[in-house]
Amino acid sequence: MALGCLAAPAAHAQNNAAAPGEAEILGPILFEKIADLDFGPIVPTGTGGTVTINASSGAVTTVGQVIAVGSNQTRALFNVHAPVGVVMIMSGDPSVVLTRVSGTETMTATLSYRHGDGLAVTNVFGLPIGLLATDTRQEIWAGGSLTVAGNQVEGVYQGTFTVSLAFL
Repeated sequence: MALGCLAAPAAHAQNNAAAPGEAEILGPILFEKIADLDFGPIVPTGTGGTVTINASSGAVTTVGQVIAVGSNQTRALFNVHAPVGVVMIMSGDPSVVLTRVSGTETMTATLSYRHGDGLAVTNVFGLPIGLLATDTRQEIWAGGSLTVAGNQVEGVYQGTFTVSLAFL
């Protein structure tokens, strides 16, 4: 009868590997308004009409019986300072109500937004809704269409709208 002998395997040296950890802290992401949306002086005639400032180009056009006077019309400009590669989602009010200073009369502008230099459209959750920082300084433009009644009361009209950025 043979007896088998089972020997325990010999212990081997333990192997370890080390990996360094690293982090880089960047400056804060800044978001600031540079220029206001300004439809400028407008003269309504007849039944009135619409003054539009193109968010992409800043071009001013009118439809109906309104005259945009001078060249003071400007689209709003917002600057973002974020590191290249940051993905953000922008949202903005769809409209702004302008109320006559020292009065109650109103006009409503429908707003539109466009990204400018330093941003490119990117997919978020499979949809092309995000903006990707392609430079360290990015621009967002706001324009819109302001409806002016033919009998709009004279005066300066003001309102405020909000633009928000969420960073992913």
